[in-house]
Amino acid sequence: MQKLLIEQCFEKIQTIYDQPSISWEEECVRFSLNENEPTTWQLTVWQDGVLPEQIFAIVDYLERKIEQFLLAMQLMDNERMRRRGDITIKYFAQDAQEFQISKRFPEIVDSIQKHERGEQWGFLRGGTFRTEARMLWANSPVAFPSTLPQISLKFQRLINIFSSAQDFSGPYREEHQLRNYWLILEELEKDHAPKPSAYDDLKKVRNFIIHSTCSNPETIAFIQANFPEAIVNKNGEYAQFDRTKDSHIKFISTYRDQAYFWAKE
Repeated sequence: MQKLLIEQCFEKIQTIYDQPSISWEEECVRFSLNENEPTTWQLTVWQDGVLPEQIFAIVDYLERKIEQFLLAMQLMDNERMRRRGDITIKYFAQDAQEFQISKRFPEIVDSIQKHERGEQWGFLRGGTFRTEARMLWANSPVAFPSTLPQISLKFQRLINIFSSAQDFSGPYREEHQLRNYWLILEELEKDHAPKPSAYDDLKKVRNFIIHSTCSNPETIAFIQANFPEAIVNKNGEYAQFDRTKDSHIKFISTYRDQAYFWAKE
Protein backbone atom coordinates (compact mmCIF):
# COMPACT_ATOMS: atom_id res chain seq x y z
CA MET A 1 0.00 0.00 0.00
CA GLN A 2 2.64 2.55 1.15
CA LYS A 3 0.16 5.40 1.56
CA LEU A 4 0.64 8.69 3.42
CA LEU A 5 -2.51 10.39 4.72
CA ILE A 6 -3.11 13.69 6.56
CA GLU A 7 -6.31 14.76 8.31
CA GLN A 8 -7.06 18.34 9.33
CA CYS A 9 -10.21 19.67 11.01
CA PHE A 10 -11.63 23.08 10.11
CA GLU A 11 -14.16 25.17 12.02
CA LYS A 12 -16.27 28.32 11.50
CA ILE A 13 -17.39 27.24 8.03
CA GLN A 14 -20.23 29.58 7.10
CA THR A 15 -21.51 28.04 3.87
CA ILE A 16 -24.09 25.24 3.91
CA TYR A 17 -23.33 22.64 1.25
CA ASP A 18 -25.71 20.34 -0.58
CA GLN A 19 -23.92 17.15 0.44
CA PRO A 20 -22.16 16.01 3.62
CA SER A 21 -18.92 15.08 1.88
CA ILE A 22 -17.11 15.34 -1.43
CA SER A 23 -14.08 13.61 -2.87
CA TRP A 24 -11.76 14.98 -5.52
CA GLU A 25 -10.22 11.61 -6.30
CA GLU A 26 -7.77 12.83 -8.93
CA GLU A 27 -6.37 15.27 -6.40
CA CYS A 28 -6.47 12.67 -3.57
CA VAL A 29 -8.63 14.91 -1.37
CA ARG A 30 -11.81 14.31 0.63
CA PHE A 31 -13.83 16.91 2.60
CA SER A 32 -16.38 15.60 5.14
CA LEU A 33 -18.85 17.12 7.57
CA ASN A 34 -18.67 16.46 11.30
CA GLU A 35 -22.27 15.47 12.00
CA ASN A 36 -22.08 16.67 15.62
CA GLU A 37 -20.94 20.20 14.71
CA PRO A 38 -22.47 21.62 11.52
CA THR A 39 -19.76 24.25 11.05
CA THR A 40 -16.89 21.78 11.49
CA TRP A 41 -15.48 19.72 8.63
CA GLN A 42 -12.51 17.43 8.12
CA LEU A 43 -10.15 17.56 5.16
CA THR A 44 -8.28 14.36 4.24
CA VAL A 45 -5.42 14.44 1.75
CA TRP A 46 -3.25 11.52 0.76
CA GLN A 47 -0.50 10.29 -1.54
CA ASP A 48 -0.05 6.73 -2.73
CA GLY A 49 3.24 5.01 -3.43
CA VAL A 50 5.24 6.84 -0.76
CA LEU A 51 8.47 5.17 0.34
CA PRO A 52 9.39 5.51 4.04
CA GLU A 53 12.33 7.80 3.27
CA GLN A 54 9.97 10.13 1.34
CA ILE A 55 7.49 10.60 4.19
CA PHE A 56 8.49 14.03 5.47
CA ALA A 57 9.00 15.53 2.01
CA ILE A 58 5.48 14.40 1.04
CA VAL A 59 4.11 15.71 4.36
CA ASP A 60 5.40 19.18 3.41
CA TYR A 61 3.78 18.87 -0.03
CA LEU A 62 0.41 17.81 1.41
CA GLU A 63 0.50 20.57 4.03
CA ARG A 64 0.92 23.13 1.23
CA LYS A 65 -2.10 21.60 -0.52
CA ILE A 66 -4.13 21.97 2.69
CA GLU A 67 -3.15 25.63 3.01
CA GLN A 68 -4.06 26.33 -0.63
CA PHE A 69 -7.45 24.72 -0.05
CA LEU A 70 -8.06 26.84 3.06
CA LEU A 71 -7.20 30.06 1.22
CA ALA A 72 -9.58 29.19 -1.61
CA MET A 73 -12.41 28.32 0.78
CA GLN A 74 -11.94 31.61 2.64
CA LEU A 75 -12.58 33.43 -0.63
CA MET A 76 -15.67 31.29 -1.27
CA ASP A 77 -17.82 32.94 1.44
CA ASN A 78 -16.04 31.17 4.30
CA GLU A 79 -13.97 34.12 5.49
CA ARG A 80 -13.97 32.93 9.11
CA MET A 81 -12.85 29.38 8.32
CA ARG A 82 -9.97 28.29 10.55
CA ARG A 83 -7.89 25.21 11.31
CA ARG A 84 -8.98 23.37 14.42
CA GLY A 85 -6.28 21.48 16.26
CA ASP A 86 -3.18 19.89 14.81
CA ILE A 87 -2.98 17.71 11.75
CA THR A 88 -3.04 13.93 12.07
CA ILE A 89 -0.46 12.15 9.92
CA LYS A 90 -0.68 8.44 9.18
CA TYR A 91 1.41 6.11 7.06
CA PHE A 92 0.24 2.71 5.81
CA ALA A 93 2.97 0.19 5.07
CA GLN A 94 2.84 -2.40 2.30
CA ASP A 95 0.88 -4.82 4.51
CA ALA A 96 -1.55 -1.99 5.53
CA GLN A 97 0.03 -1.63 8.99
CA GLU A 98 -0.81 1.87 10.23
CA PHE A 99 1.85 4.17 11.72
CA GLN A 100 1.10 7.47 13.47
CA ILE A 101 3.59 10.05 12.22
CA SER A 102 4.90 13.08 14.14
CA LYS A 103 7.23 15.66 12.63
CA ARG A 104 8.82 15.93 16.08
CA PHE A 105 9.95 12.30 15.89
CA PRO A 106 11.65 11.63 12.54
CA GLU A 107 12.97 8.38 14.04
CA ILE A 108 9.62 6.81 13.06
CA VAL A 109 11.00 6.39 9.53
CA ASP A 110 13.58 3.96 10.85
CA SER A 111 10.83 1.95 12.57
CA ILE A 112 8.81 1.80 9.35
CA GLN A 113 11.80 0.69 7.32
CA LYS A 114 12.49 -2.08 9.84
CA HIS A 115 8.85 -3.16 9.61
CA GLU A 116 9.02 -3.31 5.82
CA ARG A 117 12.11 -5.52 6.10
CA GLY A 118 10.39 -7.79 8.61
CA GLU A 119 12.64 -6.74 11.51
CA GLN A 120 11.57 -5.79 15.06
CA TRP A 121 10.47 -2.22 15.58
CA GLY A 122 8.79 -0.01 18.22
CA PHE A 123 5.00 -0.10 17.89
CA LEU A 124 3.56 3.39 17.41
CA ARG A 125 -0.07 3.91 16.71
CA GLY A 126 -2.74 6.45 17.53
CA GLY A 127 -6.42 7.18 17.18
CA THR A 128 -7.87 9.52 14.62
CA PHE A 129 -10.96 11.61 14.13
CA ARG A 130 -13.56 9.88 11.93
CA THR A 131 -17.15 10.66 11.20
CA GLU A 132 -19.91 9.64 8.83
CA ALA A 133 -22.13 12.61 8.06
CA ARG A 134 -25.84 12.06 7.66
CA MET A 135 -27.18 15.54 8.33
CA LEU A 136 -30.22 17.05 6.62
CA TRP A 137 -30.01 20.78 5.92
CA ALA A 138 -32.95 23.10 6.35
CA ASN A 139 -31.39 26.06 4.53
CA SER A 140 -30.63 26.42 0.84
CA PRO A 141 -27.46 24.38 0.22
CA VAL A 142 -24.56 25.28 -2.04
CA ALA A 143 -22.90 22.81 -4.40
CA PHE A 144 -19.23 22.04 -4.08
CA PRO A 145 -17.05 22.98 -7.07
CA SER A 146 -16.26 20.11 -9.40
CA THR A 147 -12.53 20.77 -9.10
CA LEU A 148 -10.53 21.11 -5.90
CA PRO A 149 -10.50 24.75 -4.69
CA GLN A 150 -6.91 25.97 -4.48
CA ILE A 151 -5.23 29.38 -4.35
CA SER A 152 -1.56 30.13 -4.93
CA LEU A 153 0.34 30.60 -1.67
CA LYS A 154 1.66 33.93 -2.97
CA PHE A 155 -1.73 35.39 -2.01
CA GLN A 156 -1.60 33.88 1.48
CA ARG A 157 -0.78 37.13 3.29
CA LEU A 158 -3.53 39.14 1.59
CA ILE A 159 -6.16 36.46 2.12
CA ASN A 160 -5.15 36.18 5.78
CA ILE A 161 -5.58 39.95 6.15
CA PHE A 162 -9.00 39.72 4.50
CA SER A 163 -10.10 36.78 6.64
CA SER A 164 -8.83 38.42 9.83
CA ALA A 165 -10.78 41.58 9.06
CA GLN A 166 -13.97 39.58 8.51
CA ASP A 167 -13.51 37.69 11.76
CA PHE A 168 -12.70 40.79 13.82
CA SER A 169 -15.11 41.26 16.73
CA GLY A 170 -13.37 43.93 18.79
CA PRO A 171 -14.20 47.62 19.18
CA TYR A 172 -14.22 49.95 16.16
CA ARG A 173 -14.89 47.07 13.78
CA GLU A 174 -15.78 49.23 10.76
CA GLU A 175 -12.60 51.25 11.09
CA HIS A 176 -10.43 48.16 11.54
CA GLN A 177 -11.96 46.45 8.51
CA LEU A 178 -11.63 49.48 6.26
CA ARG A 179 -7.95 49.82 7.15
CA ASN A 180 -7.32 46.16 6.28
CA TYR A 181 -9.32 46.16 3.05
CA TRP A 182 -7.46 49.28 1.94
CA LEU A 183 -4.12 47.57 2.61
CA ILE A 184 -5.21 44.81 0.23
CA LEU A 185 -6.27 47.33 -2.41
CA GLU A 186 -2.93 49.12 -2.19
CA GLU A 187 -0.91 45.95 -2.62
CA LEU A 188 -3.03 44.72 -5.51
CA GLU A 189 -2.74 48.12 -7.17
CA LYS A 190 1.05 47.82 -6.98
CA ASP A 191 0.69 44.54 -8.89
CA HIS A 192 -1.22 46.46 -11.58
CA ALA A 193 -4.64 45.07 -10.70
CA PRO A 194 -7.48 47.22 -12.12
CA LYS A 195 -8.60 49.95 -9.74
CA PRO A 196 -12.23 50.16 -8.63
CA SER A 197 -14.06 53.30 -9.68
CA ALA A 198 -14.16 54.45 -6.06
CA TYR A 199 -10.42 53.92 -5.46
CA ASP A 200 -9.59 57.60 -4.98
CA ASP A 201 -12.58 58.15 -2.69
CA LEU A 202 -11.61 55.11 -0.61
CA LYS A 203 -8.09 56.50 -0.30
CA LYS A 204 -9.42 59.79 1.05
CA VAL A 205 -11.68 58.05 3.58
CA ARG A 206 -8.76 55.89 4.66
CA ASN A 207 -6.67 59.06 5.17
CA PHE A 208 -9.56 60.54 7.13
CA ILE A 209 -9.64 57.69 9.67
CA ILE A 210 -5.91 57.07 10.21
CA HIS A 211 -4.96 60.60 11.32
CA SER A 212 -6.04 62.32 14.49
CA THR A 213 -6.52 65.43 12.34
CA CYS A 214 -6.36 65.36 8.55
CA SER A 215 -5.08 68.47 6.75
CA ASN A 216 -4.59 67.05 3.25
CA PRO A 217 -6.36 69.51 0.90
CA GLU A 218 -7.89 66.79 -1.31
CA THR A 219 -9.20 64.85 1.67
CA ILE A 220 -10.60 68.01 3.30
CA ALA A 221 -12.41 68.94 0.05
CA PHE A 222 -13.86 65.41 -0.18
CA ILE A 223 -15.03 65.39 3.45
CA GLN A 224 -16.43 68.90 3.09
CA ALA A 225 -18.53 67.76 0.14
CA ASN A 226 -19.66 64.42 1.55
CA PHE A 227 -19.53 64.70 5.33
CA PRO A 228 -19.21 68.35 6.42
CA GLU A 229 -19.97 67.44 10.01
CA ALA A 230 -16.38 66.24 10.33
CA ILE A 231 -14.83 69.57 9.30
CA VAL A 232 -13.31 71.52 12.17
CA ASN A 233 -12.19 75.16 12.04
CA LYS A 234 -9.70 75.79 14.81
CA ASN A 235 -6.49 77.54 13.84
CA GLY A 236 -7.08 76.40 10.29
CA GLU A 237 -9.50 74.01 8.62
CA TYR A 238 -9.05 70.25 8.97
CA ALA A 239 -11.06 67.02 9.01
CA GLN A 240 -11.36 64.99 12.19
CA PHE A 241 -12.73 61.45 12.54
CA ASP A 242 -14.57 60.74 15.80
CA ARG A 243 -15.04 57.00 16.29
CA THR A 244 -17.36 57.59 19.25
CA LYS A 245 -20.05 59.17 17.05
CA ASP A 246 -22.56 56.97 15.24
CA SER A 247 -22.77 59.39 12.32
CA HIS A 248 -19.03 59.02 11.67
CA ILE A 249 -19.26 55.21 11.83
CA LYS A 250 -22.21 55.24 9.46
CA PHE A 251 -20.29 57.41 6.99
CA ILE A 252 -17.19 55.19 6.85
CA SER A 253 -19.31 52.00 6.78
CA THR A 254 -20.46 52.80 3.26
CA TYR A 255 -16.86 52.92 2.06
CA ARG A 256 -15.92 49.91 4.17
CA ASP A 257 -18.53 47.89 2.26
CA GLN A 258 -17.22 49.09 -1.10
CA ALA A 259 -13.66 48.18 -0.13
CA TYR A 260 -14.83 44.74 1.06
CA PHE A 261 -16.51 43.81 -2.23
CA TRP A 262 -13.62 45.02 -4.35
CA ALA A 263 -10.96 43.29 -2.21
CA LYS A 264 -12.93 40.04 -2.29
CA GLU A 265 -13.39 40.22 -6.06
